[in-house]
Amino acid sequence: MAPLTPRLVVPIDVKKKPWEQKVHLHNRWHPNIPPVADVIEGELFRVEMVDCTGGQVRDDDSADDIKFLDLTIIEKGTAEWQKIANEAARTIPGRENGGNCDIKNLSRGSKVYLPVFVEGANLSTGDMHFSQGDGEVSFCGAIEMSGFLELKCEIIRGGMKEYLTPVGPTALHVNPIFEIGPVEPRFSEWLVFEGISVDETGKQHFLDASVAFKCAVLNAIEYLSRFGYSKEQVYLLLSCCPCEGRISGIVDAPNAVATLAIPTAIFDQIQFKLSLL
Repeated sequence: MAPLTPRLVVPIDVKKKPWEQKVHLHNRWHPNIPPVADVIEGELFRVEMVDCTGGQVRDDDSADDIKFLDLTIIEKGTAEWQKIANEAARTIPGRENGGNCDIKNLSRGSKVYLPVFVEGANLSTGDMHFSQGDGEVSFCGAIEMSGFLELKCEIIRGGMKEYLTPVGPTALHVNPIFEIGPVEPRFSEWLVFEGISVDETGKQHFLDASVAFKCAVLNAIEYLSRFGYSKEQVYLLLSCCPCEGRISGIVDAPNAVATLAIPTAIFDQIQFKLSLL
């Protein structure tokens, strides 16, 4: 039996700006931004997407694309449209409804359980990555790409009450649940760097996992820069290679412990020797 052909519901032309597309794209959420397509529950459909910058980063090997990147761009429109744009929630951060989660293991075959907070809620997708390290530690540090997503949607009626328990004072204090698919980066040999919640100045931050992870990244940068890379190159590498970031200890006060594991297979031309002094 031939595989199902997904229906294309959001087509894009990568040579056009987001507001020049046949179907207008968005980088904000607002109740007054109308949906652009309807699908049937269980239907296989395809959504095409531009990269996260709306096509501002070009294939020209110029760092100026990032240097002069403007994430405030909105479509020129009526005064009412400008008002909506100013009120709307940006799609940049992760949010209770999903948002920009940047989880590198979400790939083909994954399942995503998204909370639905309002009647008539819509679904949107974007910010595809060709490759990314955990944390995407430098700004726009993954290998960004345009592409398409094929998916099906199902509404779990009563699912908010049955499966999600708020961990705060309101029903908004819930978050998505994911099932990782079979297609994800998998390696067997790793070089692991540890960091604790003591910053570069020697100041201790009580059980601060962010500081600990930053310290692990800095330790990795310092070590890898001994092998012919500049520190800036290593910084960018750790954003886009499939490294694993983990909170390894969060209970032993006063220091949180984080680790950054780098698959050694990505260095196919170099042999690393770890020296313990």
